[in-house]
Amino acid sequence: MTQQGAPRDAPVPLDRGAQDAARESAGGDPGRSDDVVARARTHRVGGYTVVELHGEIDIAGVGSVGPALDAATAGDRPAVIVDLRPTAFFDCSGLGLLCRAHRRVRERGGRMRLVCDDALILRTIRAGRMLDVLEPVATMGEALGEEG
Repeated sequence: MTQQGAPRDAPVPLDRGAQDAARESAGGDPGRSDDVVARARTHRVGGYTVVELHGEIDIAGVGSVGPALDAATAGDRPAVIVDLRPTAFFDCSGLGLLCRAHRRVRERGGRMRLVCDDALILRTIRAGRMLDVLEPVATMGEALGEEG
């Protein structure tokens, strides 16, 4: 059954009890929500600053990860890879964050690559008409320009 007004195939978020049950069945601690808390992990690979986005990148989470993207896209000619593979949930707030990062990189003469292999996240990017702009790739090797 779908929520009223939601597209028939739109994902329905799990309530807290269902999230805990799913976490328990996966061997996680039901009292912890590390997989849904938005956070960014930044590191260097080659000439790129890689920003991994973890957890739920939504209106509540963008404030937690935005500063890391701002730092990575600062300066002249930034080279940034945004890795969405650890992302548990991504909505239009996250898409706005990516658009801002892409604009900042472009204005500074840099380059930004997006790594994403999640069909639902790619669908959000497609719905926002940003697929051809952000040009996501499925692997870090592709983002780094490695053939594989």
